[in-house]
Amino acid sequence: MDLQLSGDKMQLPGFLKSLWGNLSNEELKKFGLLSIIITLILGNYWMLRVLKNPFFEDFVGMEYQPYAKICSMFVVAFVVLIYSKLVDLFDKKRLFDILCTFYAGIFIFLSFATAFPSVFSLTPDASLFGLFTWFPGKAIGWISYFAFESSSLLIALFWAFVASVTKPESAKKGYGMIVSCIQIGTIAGPALVINFVPTVGAPAIVAFGGMIVLSIPLLVRLYMRIIPEELSDSAVQDNKKPKTGFLEGLKLIGTRPYVLGILIVSTIYEIIGTVLEFQMNMIAKEIFPTRDLFAVFQGKYGMSINFVALCFALLGTSFFMRKFGLRACLIVFPTIVGVVLLGLLGFNFTGASSSEIMWALFFSMIAVKGLSYALNNPTKEVMYIPTTKDIRFKAKGWIESFGGRTSKGAGSVITASFANSLSQLLLFGTLISLGIVGFWIVVANMLGKRFNRLQSENKIVE
Repeated sequence: MDLQLSGDKMQLPGFLKSLWGNLSNEELKKFGLLSIIITLILGNYWMLRVLKNPFFEDFVGMEYQPYAKICSMFVVAFVVLIYSKLVDLFDKKRLFDILCTFYAGIFIFLSFATAFPSVFSLTPDASLFGLFTWFPGKAIGWISYFAFESSSLLIALFWAFVASVTKPESAKKGYGMIVSCIQIGTIAGPALVINFVPTVGAPAIVAFGGMIVLSIPLLVRLYMRIIPEELSDSAVQDNKKPKTGFLEGLKLIGTRPYVLGILIVSTIYEIIGTVLEFQMNMIAKEIFPTRDLFAVFQGKYGMSINFVALCFALLGTSFFMRKFGLRACLIVFPTIVGVVLLGLLGFNFTGASSSEIMWALFFSMIAVKGLSYALNNPTKEVMYIPTTKDIRFKAKGWIESFGGRTSKGAGSVITASFANSLSQLLLFGTLISLGIVGFWIVVANMLGKRFNRLQSENKIVE
């Protein structure tokens, strides 16, 4: 059905209008461009993400993955410290230039290094001046894992940029549109792995990812040239504030309960996801023994997650936010996760085979991850709107990168504790996860109430 113009409104078809609301002509152009940018960022992220575990299994071994997740906390903390300083020194366009060029260079290097590991001398005792001497396996496995993990900072930068140019009422409509379009990229990324890794190889896919990242700064500059910047009151006030230091983001998280609440609802599910995903991967690597077969399985896993996210986004991410409010959306996600965990707990007592357990975990993770990307992520992004620039960029950078890795590290402590017995891990890991869900629901409820109060009083968190 064609779009129709009416005054300054571009009339969407009835189905899309019910999902996203009555977006104006300018809003459609604005969120359309933003959708293209984040579709490329997240599509590329998922294309490389599904190669992370196959590379690590090939060069190091999946049994060491819990330790890789723990180590990645410190790597990402270092990256975020640098990012926090860059926020003070450069404007938005330059931030995209610097980060995208950096990660594009890393990905292109990794494509050659993984294709010819002997040429790059990437054994632990020969690489990077012996930095990886204490690490088992080949250094390229660890380097690729850390690079793919820390590249999520590009996603955090994008959402911080969107929050800085979008007002709450517009966000409730436009964020639904963005999330719907995102899933095109997040499905296409794993699909490329499934279809092309068996023919061109995983290293070529990584090189292609580096080229995609290089295109992002060009699109950001196009957006800023043709879309008038919408500055909220908080953004105007930010311009008058002095620049702050490296650790300002951590300070804001520790001293602002509202920001701490965002940290919890944004990252706590990663503890649960890490426990479930580790069990699935340990079984899957035995069923799919080669790197390419394991990569194809990971691609199907990633594509399935994002297909669920697409279906939910089309059925009503924006609709749910506008109809039921942010508070309800924040509470619904942990409630559904709790139901999934109860189902797995019951399945643990049925005497199922390893293959059946793997597929049960597969579909459970699809439900958890899919709803996270479709419902929890856009909801929590709106929570940043009534905040200052330092919170949107610096605190958010810590939350999205280091906070997420810290939660994964906590989940890895659980997996490492029960790594010798998958049956015990399934039982005790699920019970621990259910306790986490209860705490999560309480925090989500309190955070939703605070957001509604900030909106009604027209205040921001400084």
